[in-house]
Amino acid sequence: MAQAPGYVLHSEDLAADLYALPAPEDFFGAEEEYATFRAPGAVRLPGSTPDAGPDGGPDGGPGSCPDSGSRSGREHESLQLRVLDAGGEPVAAYTVGEARIEEEDRPDGLVDLRVTGWLWDLPRPGTDRIWALWRQAGGTLPPGAWAPLDTEDRLAWLDAARLRAVWRHPLPAPVAPAGGYVLDGSAVTDRPGLYCALGEAMGGPGGYYGASLDALKDCLHGGFGPVAPFTLTWQDLATARTHVPEDLEKVLGALRAAGVTVRPA
Repeated sequence: MAQAPGYVLHSEDLAADLYALPAPEDFFGAEEEYATFRAPGAVRLPGSTPDAGPDGGPDGGPGSCPDSGSRSGREHESLQLRVLDAGGEPVAAYTVGEARIEEEDRPDGLVDLRVTGWLWDLPRPGTDRIWALWRQAGGTLPPGAWAPLDTEDRLAWLDAARLRAVWRHPLPAPVAPAGGYVLDGSAVTDRPGLYCALGEAMGGPGGYYGASLDALKDCLHGGFGPVAPFTLTWQDLATARTHVPEDLEKVLGALRAAGVTVRPA
């Protein structure tokens, strides 16, 4: 039985979804900007048919194979590897520029893909596990789901949160809840944990509010949720003071400079 698709390969040139795929191989953790990844067991979608040109009509461009029904060697100026949620809706995307797709038919009706191109945003190792975790949660991540993760996986969590926020950008500034926002600092034991906790406080589980000091300052200017002035109640501030004192002071300084009132609890 084919694995449920977690990703869609989308052509921005054609404004069409080309293939649904369970998971790409050699993609997450790619070390070079020009890279090749594989997607075995992909499902060919209507947008990938040989006669689906930019206007929906016949396409006789280089690499088209009308007789075989294959798009082996098809080139695209811009592809997106779109991440799907549990309901099959896209929530984030990785862009592959000057991409070339080669496919090989399989007896079971699926296709094996080989995609080569320029990765605009190098995928962080382990982010595929974070996408899978979020997908399994069905859109209802529990608070603190990042807390048991080690430092590397927390970095992957932040990268997934960033990409999801970029997909939805710009987010309107919400009305601050009565009493302000609350940050659970009990698991802030490293720098990524500091930003994971901050993102959750500002945007709920899986939320993003920066993954570095510069990114935090960008978020404070709008487009990623809350905009100052607002109040942030920081529970268990002592944990961060013990584990990441210098990072904590920089974050507190940026928040206060933007007009955020931070209250320890």
